[in-house]
Amino acid sequence: MMTLIEATQLYAQVLRQLLPMGGYDTSKNTVIQMDIYGHAKALAQADLDAKRLLNVLESIPSELIDEYERDYGLPLKCQTNVNRTIEERLQILNWIRHTTNVLNRSYVAQLLQIFGIELVELVNFKPFKCTDPSDSPVNTEVLRYKVKLVVRTPLNADIACIIKNYLPAFLRIDVVEI
Repeated sequence: MMTLIEATQLYAQVLRQLLPMGGYDTSKNTVIQMDIYGHAKALAQADLDAKRLLNVLESIPSELIDEYERDYGLPLKCQTNVNRTIEERLQILNWIRHTTNVLNRSYVAQLLQIFGIELVELVNFKPFKCTDPSDSPVNTEVLRYKVKLVVRTPLNADIACIIKNYLPAFLRIDVVEI
């Protein structure tokens, strides 16, 4: 985290660059430079205070949940918030905020769980390798970008909408319901 002096210098530099070209004296001891420094210090202090406040806030106040959801693109496509409690909405919001790696089994299971779908099994097929025999079939169930999701029925959500909006487009996803 930057110190107040470093942040003030950065803001002063930006404010100087925003001045129109022309008849301004750019030496250090002018009224304009003191004004720029004063404004830069106020902006830097506000910036550092905001960062400190946001670092302290660990939870989302329920009064602000609508604003947070709008900022994070919630409710998710393929669903509404009609039947969700505040706690459920906060859990989804925190999951969206803290999820970073989206190409793994736990992400898919958690995503489907949000929509009320239970993932039984996720099958990744192994690609054809150059070391395989020359008579090995290449266009079979052994495809590089094919995934099979085995889910429990009944499905109370539109699985095609979920696949289209939340899983990578390069994957071929087959859904098997049991």
